Amino acid sequence: MTEHPIYAKVNLQETNYTPSKKIDYKLLPKDTDPEPLLEIYKKYATYKDFKSAWPIYPDEFNKPYNDILAYYNNGEIVAWTMIFLLAKNAVWNMQFAWDYADPSLKLGYKSIRNECGIYRLKGYSEMLIDRNQKYKTDLQGYEEFGPIA
Repeated sequence: MTEHPIYAKVNLQETNYTPSKKIDYKLLPKDTDPEPLLEIYKKYATYKDFKSAWPIYPDEFNKPYNDILAYYNNGEIVAWTMIFLLAKNAVWNMQFAWDYADPSLKLGYKSIRNECGIYRLKGYSEMLIDRNQKYKTDLQGYEEFGPIA
């Protein structure tokens, strides 16, 4: 029997996260050049030693239903998150990528809390966070989707 991944979400109404004033980030315009972002994704996949990585296509960065939040260190983009605007009350934290040049930034941990704060303030009530990962289970409002019978 094949074990299926556990999918989860954050009930944003049960959180008190706010957009961070301690990390340098911004929402990128829809006409942003995707090449530097794809380079970060390649570094991320290499750092994580992914045997197979989910394909990210250049035009995904410019779609009207995808927000791209870029994270900076010393004025350079070092990470990004692609947020799919799924429904009027739900977003999907679809993909995060980080070059890991400075792991002490702890951007994976900090970015998701930042994004919960941003989208809660925008009026969204749910953020799908895809597969269950240990650090995500500590999020306020964390809920797993149960098995479907």
